[in-house]
Amino acid sequence: MNKSYKRFSIIFNSIIVLFALAIIYSSIAGWTEMDRSLLYLLLGIGILASGLASIVKTAKQRVDTSS
Repeated sequence: MNKSYKRFSIIFNSIIVLFALAIIYSSIAGWTEMDRSLLYLLLGIGILASGLASIVKTAKQRVDTSS
């Protein structure tokens, strides 16, 4: 994995994490107005967990500088 791909992956997954946080916040803020707020809350938590796991996995991998 080269350095530019690692950087792109971390930035992309950070954007995904921010999107998931927005979903979680909006589902909590609109808890009484929406019928499916629990579904959106669980969806946001799943996306958040996936994004954070990808960030951690990418950050732990070594950068191959041999090429």
